[in-house]
Amino acid sequence: MTEPSYQTEDVLVYDDVLSSGSFSKLFQHLGGLDYRSVHHSGWRKVWRLHDGDPLRSTTVWYWPGEREKAETGTYPTGSAIDELISWVADREADIAGVVGHGGVEWVRLSFTPWIYPAGSGLSLHQDGSSYSGAFTYFAHQEWRLHWGGQLLVLDPRTRSRQASPSEIGRPFLDDRQESLRAFEPGFALAVFPKPNRIAFLSPTALHLLTRVDPNAGQAARLSVAGFFHRSA
Repeated sequence: MTEPSYQTEDVLVYDDVLSSGSFSKLFQHLGGLDYRSVHHSGWRKVWRLHDGDPLRSTTVWYWPGEREKAETGTYPTGSAIDELISWVADREADIAGVVGHGGVEWVRLSFTPWIYPAGSGLSLHQDGSSYSGAFTYFAHQEWRLHWGGQLLVLDPRTRSRQASPSEIGRPFLDDRQESLRAFEPGFALAVFPKPNRIAFLSPTALHLLTRVDPNAGQAARLSVAGFFHRSA
């Protein structure tokens, strides 16, 4: 069984997730999908005004115990994304300490392809009570240190200092109070977007995605990200 590369109460990271051949096939598959702006039906305020215009493709769903399900948009799809889904599903017990137990804390998984081009990012947020955890798999074939796009997870001590949304105000218009709280204690774990790496996050982890730098040029940050969905 693959051992994690890094682990805390909020973060669980694995490297070299897929074989080189499967990784290449997934990259080709993701490049052939259709994408549209995350704001195509209106401004989604978790992405602030300075966060650019990330692109997303169609979500694929996985339900535990229903691996033969063949409806459109559900696993198995017959495409290269299936191996990534299988990899996550097969490690359900290993990742439960961070994202919860299937059938108890969560009932289904979502897998959504994302493209973050130069100039785009995602501001500080938590993933919300609808999810018992989240993940990001880095699917680009190359990434360099100064291309940006890092996943920053705030020190867990920051959580105890977070106020209610009404106290913080509307950070997508004024983030002064949010910044003051984040600066106490003012530390974060940086997870670099290393190709073929997957990072799992707890539902209480405060995190952000730094903007992809212009140095990246056409080398967009390509990922498959998703959530462990609680029952409705």
